[in-house]
Amino acid sequence: MLLKQTIGILILIMNLAGLSYLAYLGIISLKKKYFFKRNRHLEQKPRVKKTKKDVVDNDLIQDDDDLLKNMDLSDLDNLDLDDFD
Repeated sequence: MLLKQTIGILILIMNLAGLSYLAYLGIISLKKKYFFKRNRHLEQKPRVKKTKKDVVDNDLIQDDDDLLKNMDLSDLDNLDLDDFD
């Protein structure tokens, strides 16, 4: 009997907590909707369009000839192609 009453009390407390949370969310949404609306037009700043400039850096893209010059091909001399079969 005591266990049944304890579980019942816990269920009632949890329901009360859930209803309180829903009431809290409702009050917050009403505050945002009605009370902060007057100050919103004072805080808004005129929108300025920002122009996006394209940055092109030719040094980032290397030519194919430069890539071949920088490669070390000495390791390929000892390569045994039969290992890849």
